[in-house]
Amino acid sequence: MRREPAFLVFFSAIILFMSYAVSAQTPTGTKGGVVIAKLSAPIYPMIARTAHIFGEVHLTLGIQRDGSIESATVTSGPPLLRQAALNSARGSQYDCRGCSAAVTEYSLVYKFQLGPDPGCEVTKKTLQASGKEQSYPQVIQSENHVTVIDRPVELCDPAAEIGKVRSVKCLFLWKCGYRRF
Repeated sequence: MRREPAFLVFFSAIILFMSYAVSAQTPTGTKGGVVIAKLSAPIYPMIARTAHIFGEVHLTLGIQRDGSIESATVTSGPPLLRQAALNSARGSQYDCRGCSAAVTEYSLVYKFQLGPDPGCEVTKKTLQASGKEQSYPQVIQSENHVTVIDRPVELCDPAAEIGKVRSVKCLFLWKCGYRRF
């Protein structure tokens, strides 16, 4: 009867020692697999900014042990943003930490967003005076997600603000040809 408690204490000590040895072998804070070593800055396409197109582009990359890209395919996303995400992914550098396979599959998501539109009335001087001017584009990277924030293209028509127009046949004679909008 005295053997059972001694056996349980001995067995629990072995399990505790083995769990400590296993945790000491794996470094904390580092994960095995593919990691982006250096991100190539993605460029928000001008035509997509003008058309106010935003969304997520999902990529699947085949990364070799040395960090080079074997294959890169777009799985989903807006068509106007796909090439920009693919160019950035191909231009980036990767580290393959603890990869045992010749090619490791890596999923990468690019999220394109449009920032605030200041409108036609707000000029650069008023933004600087208020201290709220931010530099664009902004690129935020976290693990396998890359977020690109840029301003939409402003389409302001200065002719819409003109309230007084003279007729061509009037040729600046007196006050003929006034029109109100």
